[in-house]
Amino acid sequence: MILVITICVLLLFAVYFFISKKQQKQRFNSVVSMTVNYMFQERSGQYSGDRNSKSGVFVFKAERNDDRLKNIVIRKVRPLHVALNVNLEQILVIPFERKDSTKSDVSVRFKINRTTSKIADLTGGRVYISGVLNFEESRSKSFKAILHISDLYKNDEV
Repeated sequence: MILVITICVLLLFAVYFFISKKQQKQRFNSVVSMTVNYMFQERSGQYSGDRNSKSGVFVFKAERNDDRLKNIVIRKVRPLHVALNVNLEQILVIPFERKDSTKSDVSVRFKINRTTSKIADLTGGRVYISGVLNFEESRSKSFKAILHISDLYKNDEV
């Protein structure tokens, strides 16, 4: 009898966490449209000074769908690729300060861990992010999302 109760409680916890995770993803997707682009460094050691080190940049481009959204705070960035690492020393903030501005972007550097790894294309890869959505005149809401890396970064400004 105790075993059945324990299994039922564990099953209820699993269902609760599954539903809450799905709600966080839906909350993020309903408020923000976000894409991830990437760019590799031009030459080895360009940012770090170490000639054996290779790195690049992830560019997060966000467009808000809700006018009440003030900013997005990203606390965790983790590429879902074994050879890539992001050391996020500070939080990332994507601001939507002006009412007429619906688009904004921010970048974060990544490092290629293995010097023997020959990574030429990250298109189709994925990046896990988590953080907080801050709204005007309401409390903040946490989110977790997995974003697909679309393509190489191109500057849209003319």
